[in-house]
Amino acid sequence: MFLPVSQVSSPLFAAKEARLSLRLPASQRRNSDICGRAFIYHSSGFRIPTNAEKPEWWWRALSCVPYLIALQTSAAGIYLEPILEKFPLFQSLIFYIPGGVNRLPNWFPMLYCYVAIVWVVKNKDFPLIFRFHIMMGMLLELALQIVWISSNFMPLIHFKGTLGMYYWAGVALAYIFVMIRCIKCALLGTFVSFPVLSESAFLHSLFSLGGFQRPF
Repeated sequence: MFLPVSQVSSPLFAAKEARLSLRLPASQRRNSDICGRAFIYHSSGFRIPTNAEKPEWWWRALSCVPYLIALQTSAAGIYLEPILEKFPLFQSLIFYIPGGVNRLPNWFPMLYCYVAIVWVVKNKDFPLIFRFHIMMGMLLELALQIVWISSNFMPLIHFKGTLGMYYWAGVALAYIFVMIRCIKCALLGTFVSFPVLSESAFLHSLFSLGGFQRPF
């Protein structure tokens, strides 16, 4: 006894048609994937939320404060002082450089770094861009200290010598211009991109480093 071909093959065809009907066209699947994606990739390679950039204006204004503190605690004004003394017309500019005349106490950088990292950078309640710029300001000030320590091994760079005067003036101006660029990015609500430094700032801002927690 033979069964009709239509009765045997109809369940198979019905199941296949049901699976095909559940599939969306390629264009619709691509659009749904883009709409469902809740993150973007930064130029440094880290995945950040789509709503991390351009927060409210007060968060963008607060993101500039770490760079002003980094200028105040740095020695950029001291590096520029010898070359400004050679030009009496520009001697008054030292008063407009944060940290050039009025220095903060020696204990302030240690207290600031501890409080900023423990209570702000690791606090997920604050916006990511605010935590990123706080960490970036501390890393830039630390990078300037590394340049200062490593430059002491160069015998021709004396702080009061002719070559050293121009060298340290160039270091201070480069540091100030980097800070201006960072402040511009903070006001625009974007992440600044510097090799090594941006990756380190994202590592501290996105992951919980230290203790028993692992970032990966």
